[in-house]
Amino acid sequence: MSFPHPKIPGINTDDITTDLTEAPHRAAGLGQAAVAGVVATVDVQAGQDDWDLPLSEEHPRPVVLVHGTFGNRGYTWTEATPLLRRTGYRVFRLDYGQHLHPVIFGLGDIKKSAAQLGEFVDRVLSRTGARQVDLVGFSQGGMMPRYYLNALGGAPKVHNFVGIAPSNHGVTAQGLMNLARQIPGARELVEQGAVGTVVPAWPQLQHDHPFQRELADLGETTEGVRHTVIATSHDDVVTPYTSCALAETEGRYVRNVVLQDLAPEDHTAHAAMPYNPTVLKVVLEALAE
Repeated sequence: MSFPHPKIPGINTDDITTDLTEAPHRAAGLGQAAVAGVVATVDVQAGQDDWDLPLSEEHPRPVVLVHGTFGNRGYTWTEATPLLRRTGYRVFRLDYGQHLHPVIFGLGDIKKSAAQLGEFVDRVLSRTGARQVDLVGFSQGGMMPRYYLNALGGAPKVHNFVGIAPSNHGVTAQGLMNLARQIPGARELVEQGAVGTVVPAWPQLQHDHPFQRELADLGETTEGVRHTVIATSHDDVVTPYTSCALAETEGRYVRNVVLQDLAPEDHTAHAAMPYNPTVLKVVLEALAE
């Protein structure tokens, strides 16, 4: 499976680039140590979401942000949340898959996590009065919603689904270890031997687990949902990086993008993708459709 080499279409993002390049994570090749520093220092509570703000005519769909394994609604979206709000979107973030740890998530049974996402989407739709949401997910959060869409009846409630470095076809155990070593708290779980034995998501995320086969059997994409995938050729968690891609199906919108096709000198690896300016520009373009 391979990616096409698209040119970025769509909206004028010159002002967005300026905002992003002034941000704490502005370096396109953000180092893994810097990512770990973000995890260790950012307020994991992340403040309130936009429950009491009306939707605009320009952006009538709420945006639901879905973190990845060892993530949370705070540190994962420190760049995306203010950017989306400046652009006029209403933003909602959930923590899902809590297991063994008070502030890092995405560890629980993935099917139950998908049900939690469904409950959260229903709450957002009820509160905002919107008919559909747009989903933006990172890593596991770019894969897990496929179960919500294809097995739990979520398809009519979602317009856009954007996956940032999604583990769409599973990962290797080494890839999960690479990720855990970068995340304070996750590293301790691994060192204590807890992850490989009692964390439900750990085996389910691996490419040869029955959950991955079940997910594949449900379908790569979902009728009526616009799918965008943004991968990096320097991914050290989802390997090979081409496994992020979703199969293109006639009659369904699927866009697979590789970061380096847009920024050839960009060496951003997996954990830094949600902070990358080019990645976030592609997210905005996808949401504008």
